[in-house]
Amino acid sequence: MSEPQHSLDRLLSPRSIAVVGASDKPGRIGTMVYQNVIRAFGGRVYPVNPRGGILIDRPAMTSIDDLPDGVDMAIVMVPASQVAGTIEQCGAKGIGAVTLLSSGFAEIGADGAAMQASLREVIDRTGVRVVGPNCIGFMNLHAGVMANFALPHTTPLPEPGPVALVSQSGGFGSYITTKSLLTGVKLGWFVSTGNEVDVNLAEVLAHLVEHDEVKVLMVFSETLRDPDVFIGAARRAAELDKPIVLLKAGRSEEAARAAMSHTASIVGSAAVLDAVCRQYGVIVVDTMEEMLDLGLIFQDGRRASGSRIGIMTTSGGAGVLLADCAAAEGLTVPPIPDRERAAIEAMMPQPFYGSIANPIDTTAQLGAAHPGAYQMVLDALLDVDELDLFTTVTWAQPGPSNDAILSSYQATTKPLAVLSTGYLPEFHAAGVPTYLDPRRAVHALNAVARYSLRPALDRPADPGAGTDPAEVRHLLARADGQRLLLESDSKELLARYGAQVTRERTVGNADEAVEAARELGTAVALKAMSYQLPHKSDVGALRLNLRTAAEVREAYDAMLLEVAELAPHAKVESVLVQEMVPARLELTCGLQRDPVFGPVVAVGLGGTTIEIMAVAELLHVPFSHATAVRTIRGLLGGRLVSAARGLDDLEVDQLASLMVAIGRLATELPGVAEIDVNPVRVSAGRVVAADALVVLDPADSVQPVEAR
Repeated sequence: MSEPQHSLDRLLSPRSIAVVGASDKPGRIGTMVYQNVIRAFGGRVYPVNPRGGILIDRPAMTSIDDLPDGVDMAIVMVPASQVAGTIEQCGAKGIGAVTLLSSGFAEIGADGAAMQASLREVIDRTGVRVVGPNCIGFMNLHAGVMANFALPHTTPLPEPGPVALVSQSGGFGSYITTKSLLTGVKLGWFVSTGNEVDVNLAEVLAHLVEHDEVKVLMVFSETLRDPDVFIGAARRAAELDKPIVLLKAGRSEEAARAAMSHTASIVGSAAVLDAVCRQYGVIVVDTMEEMLDLGLIFQDGRRASGSRIGIMTTSGGAGVLLADCAAAEGLTVPPIPDRERAAIEAMMPQPFYGSIANPIDTTAQLGAAHPGAYQMVLDALLDVDELDLFTTVTWAQPGPSNDAILSSYQATTKPLAVLSTGYLPEFHAAGVPTYLDPRRAVHALNAVARYSLRPALDRPADPGAGTDPAEVRHLLARADGQRLLLESDSKELLARYGAQVTRERTVGNADEAVEAARELGTAVALKAMSYQLPHKSDVGALRLNLRTAAEVREAYDAMLLEVAELAPHAKVESVLVQEMVPARLELTCGLQRDPVFGPVVAVGLGGTTIEIMAVAELLHVPFSHATAVRTIRGLLGGRLVSAARGLDDLEVDQLASLMVAIGRLATELPGVAEIDVNPVRVSAGRVVAADALVVLDPADSVQPVEAR
């Protein structure tokens, strides 16, 4: 079970239920919910209705005060104006939790938001756990709890299965639940969280992932509160080998606004959410159908040892199409080894007009040969050690081939997806993953392969002794209320956290510039340092490739004159004399703070290329050096390291160190809002930050957090 801080047992696995607002009048939600509860629940049920009387063979209590003490969970369906008082009564009677179906709170605007805030105060004071308001309830088939109106009480309840669905949206969650029953996904749980005044989606995930009967978690989310709890649940799911499949609404700006008005919540960047999910092993899908497809393929718990697929059809065309789909997904369709191929060929009727290659095309001859031939061939294919995943094609009608598929599926532990013209009840009952489209079948198998072969999650490295807080405070104080740091101070700050930056000096006149260039002993660049000029090239505040003292002196004076002409508002604080660094590649690395997930480090193509093609990967902070290395190696499909002029191992290591340094800085300096290191210049085993901009949050004092 869950640890105490996540325990929702009295809410989601109650032993007794009160139905506040129960009714027996047709068409009312109170009637639908009450009928749902009593049809499956084995514990005590107490209907509550102010009129009393008998409700469907059970005496109704006229008020919550009439209930026995200590009821586990109450389903509340009263007008919004009465909800706070009802929760107060529940707390006084020792009711542990409430499923709050009432609407009329934050989703309706300012007045409702104020009412929801008052409700939150009551919840905090009473300690009653509440899911909702504005939800459709939940279903726990493993405990016979149907605390919802998602399914009418006339719908036969399926056997409880290993899939849990958690949805903020009650109505769409009900839609997904209904579709699950049609497609063969075996739900055991469905929880809608609504406005999440108390219990939220992340907390429900953290609770359900600990349940032994839950093997797959499907999630429909409009926003994510408690991101740390969500990440913790994702980590735990990865440890327990339980896939989380997430469908996120609100990805576009327009949809995000709709989500905020619907659930009164903060919506972060969809790109950041995708990156967080990749980092912690959550599978993000684009459509409801894809979510159901993956729930279906994962629910039997099978895993693949590789990405090699075997295909068997009675139609050559279907085999070619499935092979195309496999290639598009990145799966391989290897030839069947000679020994197994010869054995399969011996099972075929002669003369044989099909193919024993992979795909195997048995043609219609096989079914006519003898009743057991189809299963013999399919079993032989499934036994090929050099194949990891399998698909076959059938027609949705009774017959020996479908009997064979069912028998073969039950006899193997390898992932098998069936492409069919329709759904078969016997396949659903046995859990055979059935798809009506070739691409969807192969995509589901590829998801199993990718999940099976995923790298283990690693823990962030020990941050060590940390940076001296006093030194950092002194450095930040130089900004003296400005919104950003000078480039020179930005790079000094990065260097204090272990980043490798260019060799450079700040100077106050041309003579000092000449001396600094002599000390650096290489070609140099001059840069005018001004808080008003975060971007220098547009106003002449940059000079490059200066090699002689005369060039440095002349460039110094000319640069300041040009800046004065083109940017008269800018005050030049100093001039930076910086070594010129050769570059085989220019990359970028930076920091942003997502409103939901907080600090995120980005790495990608840099220099002027970023204006043409923005290619970057994101990592949620904190992360380990090994995670940074893996992320870099995945950029551009791996071409950043595999190309002839790509990064070598030493350069990858140094770039990863820069990412870790920025991540550690973000953790210890919450007042740093953004960091832009562009370009990061790469050449001959050296990776250095050649330019950097640190943006400060004016609302924060940027005091460093003491490293632990």
